[in-house]
Amino acid sequence: MEENSNFGERLPPTVTGLSPTEGVPGTQITIRGENLGCDQSDVIMLFICGIDSLWSMKWKSPSKIIARVGAASRGPGEVRIVTKSGGKGTSNVKFRVFITQIGPLEESAVWVDETRTVPGREAIRSVPQIQDERDALGLVPSQKRIDQVMLSRDFPDCSGNLRMENFSPQWYLLENHADATIEDLRTAIKNMELAKQNDAKRSEEMHKANLYSLINCVDTLANLHQALEKGQNADHFAALGNISKLIKDSKLKAESVFADVLKRKDDADATRNALGVIVRFKFIFFLSSKIEESMKKGEYITILNDYTRAKSLYADTDVPLFRELMTEIDAKMEVFKEEMKRKLIDTPLSYEEQSKLIKYLKILDPESDPTWDCITSYYVWLEKNLWELQEKFLEKAKIEDVESQQRFHQNPASSHFTKSNELQNFVTTLVELLLSKLPSFWKLANTYHASSGSPNAIQRLEDINEMLTKLINVSSWLVLNALITKALPDSVLNQYSNQFAKWPPVSADISRSNLQQSLKTTRSLIASLLENQFNLSHIAPLVELCMTVRLKLVSDFVECGIERIALLAHRINWKQDILDRAQQTKTILPDYYENEICECLSRTRDALSTTGYPGEACLFSRDRFRDTIIDLFVHLITSIKICFDRLFTRQRPQALVLDEKPKKGGQEITTKKLLIAVGDIEFIIAKTLNNVGKKMQECGVKHVDQIQEKSRAKLSAFRTKMINDCIAMMGSAFQPLIASATYEYLPDDDDISDYAKEMILCSVLQQAELELYAPQLAVECLQHTVSTALDALLTHFSRLNQDTSPLIVTQIVIDLTGLEEALSSYATLAIRVQINSYRAGLVGRFDNLRLQQCLKNMRTTMRMALQSLEQHADTIDDDANNTSAI
Repeated sequence: MEENSNFGERLPPTVTGLSPTEGVPGTQITIRGENLGCDQSDVIMLFICGIDSLWSMKWKSPSKIIARVGAASRGPGEVRIVTKSGGKGTSNVKFRVFITQIGPLEESAVWVDETRTVPGREAIRSVPQIQDERDALGLVPSQKRIDQVMLSRDFPDCSGNLRMENFSPQWYLLENHADATIEDLRTAIKNMELAKQNDAKRSEEMHKANLYSLINCVDTLANLHQALEKGQNADHFAALGNISKLIKDSKLKAESVFADVLKRKDDADATRNALGVIVRFKFIFFLSSKIEESMKKGEYITILNDYTRAKSLYADTDVPLFRELMTEIDAKMEVFKEEMKRKLIDTPLSYEEQSKLIKYLKILDPESDPTWDCITSYYVWLEKNLWELQEKFLEKAKIEDVESQQRFHQNPASSHFTKSNELQNFVTTLVELLLSKLPSFWKLANTYHASSGSPNAIQRLEDINEMLTKLINVSSWLVLNALITKALPDSVLNQYSNQFAKWPPVSADISRSNLQQSLKTTRSLIASLLENQFNLSHIAPLVELCMTVRLKLVSDFVECGIERIALLAHRINWKQDILDRAQQTKTILPDYYENEICECLSRTRDALSTTGYPGEACLFSRDRFRDTIIDLFVHLITSIKICFDRLFTRQRPQALVLDEKPKKGGQEITTKKLLIAVGDIEFIIAKTLNNVGKKMQECGVKHVDQIQEKSRAKLSAFRTKMINDCIAMMGSAFQPLIASATYEYLPDDDDISDYAKEMILCSVLQQAELELYAPQLAVECLQHTVSTALDALLTHFSRLNQDTSPLIVTQIVIDLTGLEEALSSYATLAIRVQINSYRAGLVGRFDNLRLQQCLKNMRTTMRMALQSLEQHADTIDDDANNTSAI
């Protein structure tokens, strides 16, 4: 810039910056720019805000000038400069003037215009009093203030400070007169118009007050000039020299005095401005302590508002005191930020409180990601809390188990199982924890995903889904370990090794109660999560947990039903009722059996149901579950076999010893009990199975036909086994009689042998027993018994000595023919063929006449027995049809 002075053509001066940009009249400012003159004398004009400031100008360089503002009016004004070398200049900035009034009782080091105190002048002696708390609009500011943060967001790069270059009327009105009416605003306009008129009037009065002094000075100078012109001798010039010297001394003295006055004025202005700032923004000095108090009270929004306000005012300040204060405040805000982070991460809060803390942290550090930090810490805390919850209730359960074992040792009759139900308390508390915390976690995750604009947002979303799935997985595994430990997958056991608790054993009743209650709480958890917009993929582990618990419940209820059916053995009374024309019989046992099964099915209804439980599938829809459940219900229906096995000690008929007494603790097996049991089984197959099938359909059991088919097949096989046992027992009665047929002694009269008569009478007794207890089985059992007995007799005859006498041969043929005639109603065609074949082999060796006489005598002596056997022959076909129908 200095080199430009050597060139003939100069560029016009340009003002590019002022420091400061506002102040009161008399403020010293630094003017910066280009081509601001070559030296002090090159600047011929300098006006600041319309007032000549050339008198106070100090030229420093072509780019820097220092000057003072004159008695300018309030408001912004231009800086105009003219140089000899460059001509008229331009200005890109403006200086704002504001007036500070000093009360009559306030001390001031500011120079005061003395013309206002000269006697005889019309000076304005009245000093305006301090107004009440009215602002530039002449209105009292409203007590209701709008938040500075909100105003900063709505009016960026603006200010409500009347002295600032970026003053915004909208900001000022909203900040100070948010509740002003239209009449208040009209009054404010009138007040501003009146203030403008008063300013113009005061300017006019000031000029009038100084006009006399100016004229007086001009007159004095004119008289002095005339006197000098008239002076002719040296004395006059000597006096003139003295006057010149006095004038110079006066000038030097005046300049020194005025410089001192200006210095004191600068100091006073600086002090006054500083005090004004301190009074107006005194909160900056107390902000540090206020931040600490607000942190203790939890008033975070107050801290943020005050800090935002201080930052907007003092962020770029050059005042060392304010810089020091801002440094201290910034340190406090770092502590405040760390405190909010700690509270957000370490302490689980509600979703609303988390959102507030995240918002505050985002305001303090826009580049940070507090939401993601909160999500990750929340996940870690929740998973840790799940495992700690297990340990807490495990300790309680162990203490109770030790006390239970001590009671058992003191009183062995008492149960050694834990009486309390800490296991169920654990499941309930775990579900309550998930119900209270998972929705907040999911809302936080959704908010983060919706507001995140980072390039890795998709990866973050996958991470969140993985966190959520793992939390629900761990929860379901903990519940599964508490309820059904054996159902935990091997991969899970290997992954978490010894983290899963080993719960003390509980009774079967408590276990079933735990399963039922856990199923209800888990289903309520699933419903709540779905209401909070969770995906089905998230709740899949809980649905799988419900499926496993439901299967276990069905299994436990079926096992309980089986045991209760087995205990029906103590309630049977062996009293029969004949039901229909088919003479079908039963006891009270089938009714008890049906009631127990229906009650068991009713208990499984809720476990089998899926209505109203979203996400859950029917247990029969899975192949591995379907086969298991079908087998369970088949086992339940066929559990009547266990009941009959407990009714008496089952002995194979081949092992029966006639003189052996029944074992203690069991009931002796008899044909009567077997026949009654067979009647009950047949009734169950014919009637009860149909009723049970209807009940199964009502309770939601699928594949009822398949269950009935398998059950009917197993019960039919059991019926056949019991009939075979009965037949074997009835056949065992003939074995000693056949063994006695040695023919060492022959009958004294012409009659059949005694063993043959006893066989006929045994058949009559068996027939009577069958007709009484199982008439539908009479033909079937007697056919097998008689045929087996006759076959055993033929085998016995074949073992006799072939060299027997004709009398013995004749007696054998008599006995064999008599038995054939008496038991013809039950002898099968095959056994008759065997008898005829055996008899044909003895032709010529027996006395035929004696045979006919003996048969005649038998018909006479055994008439009643033969009639009993023959009468039943007429109903063989009907009984066979009824039996086949069953």
